[in-house]
Amino acid sequence: MKAIVVIFSFAAVFCLLEVATSIRCYECNSYYQQDCSDHFDNQTINMVDCSAKIANASRCRKQIQEMWIEDHWDIRYIRQCASIGDIGDYEGRQCKERAGTYKVKVRYCHCDNQDGCNTASALSSLLGFSLPIAVFFLLKLLR
Repeated sequence: MKAIVVIFSFAAVFCLLEVATSIRCYECNSYYQQDCSDHFDNQTINMVDCSAKIANASRCRKQIQEMWIEDHWDIRYIRQCASIGDIGDYEGRQCKERAGTYKVKVRYCHCDNQDGCNTASALSSLLGFSLPIAVFFLLKLLR
């Protein structure tokens, strides 16, 4: 009986580890989806599992494109998974600005530790707290 409890306990811990290392991001484009623009409504767009879309996905990207089209600035927001990109200051809230071609401005924001950027932030703290307690109880069961 104790062996079964130990096996299930370790299986549960490994499931938590897998969830904690998986990154999930929002993926949308305001050109096609109006609710993708700022002020972003995360209730209407679901997060996607980035590991199934991009190899080595480790962060989320928000790209803001400003283009001068027909006498006005058109702003588009693109949210996606990413495997590269510098995490901005203040946990990714500060974006990097790039000058594009004539009348195009682009800002890139990368984050890997906020809700909607990486669900591991909440789980890793839970795991760091609960793992030693689980090991303690497993050792007690084995005695």
